[in-house]
Formats: sequence, structure tokens, C-alpha cells
Amino acid sequence: VAAPPMSHRVVRNAATLAAVKVAAPLLSFAVVVAVSRKLGVEGLGRYSLAYAWLGVFGLLAPLGLPALLTREGARDPRALGRWLATGLALSAVVSSLLMLAMAAASAALGYDRATVRALLVLSLGLLPSAWSNCLDAAWLALERTAPVALACLVEHAAKVGLGVALLWSGFGLPAVLAAAVAGKLAACALSLIWLQRHGISAATRVDFASLRLLASQTCVFAASALCATLYWRVDVFLLSALRGVTEVGYYTAAYRLLDAAILLPQSFCQALYPRLAAGVSVAAVERWLFALTLPVALGVTLGAPRLLELLYGPSLTPAAIPLVVLIWTTVPYAWNRYQACRLVVAGRQATDLTINAGLLAANVAGNLALIPRYGSTGAAAVTLATALAYGAVQWAFLKRGRPTPAWI
Repeated sequence: VAAPPMSHRVVRNAATLAAVKVAAPLLSFAVVVAVSRKLGVEGLGRYSLAYAWLGVFGLLAPLGLPALLTREGARDPRALGRWLATGLALSAVVSSLLMLAMAAASAALGYDRATVRALLVLSLGLLPSAWSNCLDAAWLALERTAPVALACLVEHAAKVGLGVALLWSGFGLPAVLAAAVAGKLAACALSLIWLQRHGISAATRVDFASLRLLASQTCVFAASALCATLYWRVDVFLLSALRGVTEVGYYTAAYRLLDAAILLPQSFCQALYPRLAAGVSVAAVERWLFALTLPVALGVTLGAPRLLELLYGPSLTPAAIPLVVLIWTTVPYAWNRYQACRLVVAGRQATDLTINAGLLAANVAGNLALIPRYGSTGAAAVTLATALAYGAVQWAFLKRGRPTPAWI
């Protein structure tokens, strides 16, 4: 029996998630502009540093729970409230410990008092950030992304509106960062209320069997996410150490376009994931992935120099060759993201971690070999080559070991 065509809900959810990922940084940029104008370069530096630290610790706070919650909630929506309550409790404990660690790190690194104060205020955002990820995962399990977008809008309305108002009223950077934390808390509260109205209560008593299951699996998910994050960032650090900031500039100019290009396939796979977890047949996935990536890769390849000049000015046109190489990573990236969903749905997240760790090692080795001679072009070639190798290894693992359902 042929699988049904691609669901309109999957397409709509993918579009909503992509819109959120585009809108959020654009809205946040208004705060960056306001801070730079009102507090100068030092204020902007403290603001950026605080968010850099939040990003590091925030990567650990969710513990990989969102992927687990979406998978289990999609399989049994009636148990979603129990899973969510357990996930929120577990992430609260971890986030509290990370808040203390972030406070200790800010004090130990010898920052000035104003910088330490900024980090301490923003560290309070670790808990609502982790909760927000869990709540978004619950909505994704229900295949509803409109509440995710509305919660994001509420968060950024407070972050931008309240933050800028406080800044121009004479309050300093801590007040701006406190407004951002308040926005995260407000978004979590609204999301919880909406879930309650939808019949999903996170006030359910924590189930210790669920807690043991989450605790036993979450480390694998968190480690896999950490390896993937390092994979996408380590090349910049190696470029800066081996070839200097000019090559970093060329590479990151091209990389920003890659980041934009992968938004749609990333959102598409994210929207598809709960449907796969629930065991629903989905046809023509490969055609959708190619339709979302091939035209972008071809278009950027044909117009790379002109596109770079239009966006960055003539000084960045030497990044055309790295861009042409790097943009083709979009195609295997989409396929790899889909196959990663298949592995997790099949309960083979340990395999996914093994592949991610191997990919990271190969990425570092390749960059160390090619960057000294080829600079940003070498780094781009390593990114593309390892993405292709990643897909091949995923495919091999999916074809062996425990059988997976035919529809996956």
C-alpha cells in the first residue's frame, strides 16, 4: 500500500518553525542596536559576552530532553503530561546547578564588576530556557507549532519592548538582561497555560519510572547535541589559529549564507520527526528534501560573487570559492538530518552519538590538514566532505543491526 502524500500539516509546521528561526534573531537585533547606541562598545561587549556564556551553559541545560519528549509524546499523547512533568523537573535540577556553575565561572575569570553582574542576571535565564525547549518539544509532539511561534513572539516582545524602554529610561544593562529573562518566563507561563487548555497538564505528579528512563537516555542525546554543535563551530576556531582573522572573515561570510540555506530543511525535518515517531507513513520525503536544497545550492553557486558583493561589499568577494563549496553542504545536510531522525525514532540514539563523535574527529583532522595550505576554501571542503561521509555512514548503520519499520 502506497504511503499517503506529504501532510499539509507537516509543510505548515515546517514553514512556521522556519519563520520563528528567522524572526527571533531579527527581533533581538533591535536590542543589540539599542545597547550599542546607549551603552557604547563596552556595554555591547558585556551584552555579547553574557549571551555567549548563556549559549555555552544553555546547550547543556536541556540535556537532550526535547528530542526524547517529542518522540515519546508523539507515540503516546495521553502520556505526554507525565513525560513533560518529569522533563521539567529534571531540567530544573540541572539548570539550577548550571546557574551556580555560570555564576562561579563569571567570578573566577576575573571580569570587572559590571560584567560579572551582567552574567549573574542572565544566568537566571537558564531555567526558563530549558523549560521553553521542553514545552516546545511537547507542542511539536502534538504537531502544533503555532503556540511555539506565539510564545516566541511574547518572549521577544518583552525582551525588545521592555528592554529598550528600560534602557532609554536610564536603566543599565542588568535591567535589559532582566527583561530578557522576564520574557522567557512569560513565554513559559503562557505555553503551560495553553497546554493545560489543550488537555496536557504538566502539574502531573512526577513519575519515577519515567524519570529513570529519561535520566538513563538523556546523556546520550546531550552528548550527541554537543558533538554536533562543536562540529559546526570548531572550524572557525582552527581557522583563527592557523590562518588568522582575514580567512575567518571570508569563511564566516560564506557560512552565514549556509546557515540561512539550511533553515528550511532543518525545520522540515523537525516538523516531520513527531510523525515518524508516531509511526505514520510519509511518502516522497527525499523529493521534498531535494526540492528544498538543490535550487538554493545551484542559485548560490551561479551568483556567488554578486551575492557576496551585494550583501557584504566588494571586499568579501574572495569568499566566493569557499561559498560555492560550502553551499553544497545544504544537500547532504538535509538528508543527514532526516536519517538522524530515523535513527532516533528506531531507538538507536547511541549509534547517532557514535557517528557524531566520529564526524567531529574527522572534521578536526581534515581541518588541521587542509587549513594551513588552503585556508577558508580548505575548511569549506572539509565541511562538505564530512557531511557526505556522515550521510554514507548513517545509511550503512540504518541498513544493518536492528530492523526498522519499512515506512522509515
